[in-house]
Formats: sequence, structure tokens, C-alpha cells
Amino acid sequence: MPIKWDNRFSVGHNTIDAEHKLLLTTINALEIALHHPEDKEPLLFFIDQLHEFALTHFHHEETLQLKHLFPFREENARGHEYLIVDLNRIRDDVYRIAKKATLSVTDIADLHNHTTYLAKDWLIAHLLKEDLKMKGFMGDDGDE
Repeated sequence: MPIKWDNRFSVGHNTIDAEHKLLLTTINALEIALHHPEDKEPLLFFIDQLHEFALTHFHHEETLQLKHLFPFREENARGHEYLIVDLNRIRDDVYRIAKKATLSVTDIADLHNHTTYLAKDWLIAHLLKEDLKMKGFMGDDGDE
């Protein structure tokens, strides 16, 4: 089930919030692509988009954190490193599964589990546990 943006996810910085929304939208699109697992092109497209944008977003967020002297910057960056390792592993697994001519019930379940993990345990957990600490530290969009 796709996850909707909720204002409790907001860090109070319009650009960072917009990037978080885009990450969430991409994960939701990945989940929707799983409704037709036989069509592997959208699945691969959205996992690649998520991978590329997550790397870009993490770099942008860390740059802003440094600029604003965010006190939990190093902790947040370590969290990003773990997330990148997870995302690389999941992306590799999605590609491995997609190479198969026919997907088994287990393959489809694995893809759904990866998407659920990305949405709930990866993005939402990081937002609520780590990124919300940025609230009040990041200034506004005019000072980027």
C-alpha cells in the first residue's frame, strides 16, 4: 500500500521536504510497478531512479547540514551510508530477479518485501528518527 506524505515528516525546509516527497513518490511508483511484475522495465526504471535520486539527495542534505552547522550531521551521514549499502543491495537483487525469464511467487514476494522495507523501514524510519532532528536548524530555502 503506497504511503502518503504526512506533515509529521516535514523537517521545515521546503527543498529538503520536496526531495523527501520525491523519494517517497518514487518508492510508491516502484510498488505500483510490482502490480505487473511481468513488465520488468518500469520496475528497473524506478529502482534506478530511486538509487540515483537518493545519492543526489543525501549529498544535498549533507551539504546543507554542514552549511547550517547541524549538530547531528555526522550521525545523519552515517545513516545515509547504511541506507546506500541497503539500497545497493536491494537494487542488485531487483536486477538479479528481473533477469529471470519467469518470476516465481517467491521472487515476487521478495520484490514486495524490498519495496515495503524501502518505504517503511528505510525512508520513513530515517525521516522520523534522524532527519526530523534538522527541524529548526536548517534555515529557509533562501539561504541555499
